[in-house]
Amino acid sequence: MKVYVHTLGCRVNQYEAQFLAEQLAHLEGPGEVHVVNTCTVTALADRKSRKLVAQLKRGHPGAVVVAVGCGADGAAAGLKRAGADLVVSNRDKARLPQILAAYLAGRAWEAPGWPNLAEERVQGPFPRARALLKVQDGCSQACTFCRTWQVRGPLRSKPPQVARGEAEALAAAGHQEIVVTGVNLAQYGWDLPERPSLVDLLEELLRVEGVRYRLTSLNPEGLTPALIELFARAPRLCPYLHMPLQSGDDRILSAMGRAYTAAEYREKALAFLRAVPKATLGADVLVGFPGEDEEAFSHTVELLGALVPLNVHIFRYSPRPGTPAARLPGRVDPREAARRSAELAQLAKRWSLEARQRFLGATLELLVEEQEGRWWVGHTENYIRLGVAGSPPLRRGTIVPVRVVRIAEDWSEGVVFDRPQDRGDLPS
Repeated sequence: MKVYVHTLGCRVNQYEAQFLAEQLAHLEGPGEVHVVNTCTVTALADRKSRKLVAQLKRGHPGAVVVAVGCGADGAAAGLKRAGADLVVSNRDKARLPQILAAYLAGRAWEAPGWPNLAEERVQGPFPRARALLKVQDGCSQACTFCRTWQVRGPLRSKPPQVARGEAEALAAAGHQEIVVTGVNLAQYGWDLPERPSLVDLLEELLRVEGVRYRLTSLNPEGLTPALIELFARAPRLCPYLHMPLQSGDDRILSAMGRAYTAAEYREKALAFLRAVPKATLGADVLVGFPGEDEEAFSHTVELLGALVPLNVHIFRYSPRPGTPAARLPGRVDPREAARRSAELAQLAKRWSLEARQRFLGATLELLVEEQEGRWWVGHTENYIRLGVAGSPPLRRGTIVPVRVVRIAEDWSEGVVFDRPQDRGDLPS
């Protein structure tokens, strides 16, 4: 049987798409199956999920189209109307091979409760240069704007030794960088009997040689002094931290249900940037949240300006059904939210340029990800997107030392300084 897995959304979804592809690779029988791993983080994500289901149903009329994941929990009716033959929730996503086999045979499938995350493992290789390693699922923070925590189920963590075994398999598959991901990494280990911390997990993963590790997104409460100390002494732990801010205004943060103040966020971010060599910072920002006035927005701009982030991911608030924020007064005019988003995007470009200029002349370690024309392009350990021109060709998925020689508006240029032709006078 031909099985195709399509995915939308976050890195956790991308990991799960790999897991499903590996698990469904040997599904027996004739025919064709298309699995859509949906996202429901925004109204736009719901629309994209429905659109993809409808396109697949029209384009492959004889195929079985299966919708799984967050949208299957949060917007199942719309996916069925779009043409999904089968809708499978997050709870049962890992059991899709058994559920699908039963469906194709015309049998009912009665699933038990949430599976143990230790059973969810991939072998690789991933289609991209980086591998993903999911170590945590679920969230109990209950942010008022968020739909994800409602559909992802209870807290579940992968034991450190199990995660290390998975990392060993991914390293054996040829990956030199592994991205550690979860729905809320700050809550890693809370559900396990031994209560291992994120530091315990990373120390276990670092026992796998020849691999560097990157965290996806970490809420501020997860950035402990012990974790900063580990970043500072472990060169194979990439010195880039994507730490969601959402707002720089305490009144808005409280209405969002976030677990920190603007001052606490700033203190943690600065501690990381000062303690960790070559460190850079990324942030998520949600503009147009109910009650956000111009003063609140200016607090967000002021806070980010003080930190000079390398990346800012900007989202415009959209009310999600069933969330407390959808009932809040003070809805921001969509045109005003769009204006603030555009203003922040322009500032983010300037901050990114300033953050990257600190590394002009520096030697960094580039993961080669793809070829774009004459350029080999990838990301350095501190997540600077960088291109290297010329020959000889580089090998995708390898990590090479580069010297940063030019900073452009949207990217940076480097040379592989261990080649004879690059041993001339370079910036220092």
